[in-house]
Amino acid sequence: MPEFYLLMKEHCPLCTQAIQLIYAQKLDEPIQLNVVDIASDPALVQEYATLVPVLVRAADDAEMKWPFAEIKLQEFLSL
Repeated sequence: MPEFYLLMKEHCPLCTQAIQLIYAQKLDEPIQLNVVDIASDPALVQEYATLVPVLVRAADDAEMKWPFAEIKLQEFLSL
């Protein structure tokens, strides 16, 4: 099962939209989505504070930054 990390912050409306968009995708294979609050790690805050939400594919550490275009998101999740 492909594994992904969604880097986000609490009380982030864009992060909520990102989760909804990810779960709305019709995929051939289910994915494992790990939600990571960047506030738990100072290094993540420093790197991603103004960029969240960011979707990270665990297999190759590829990143998709918001906004997620639906077709691009589908491709990103299917690789």
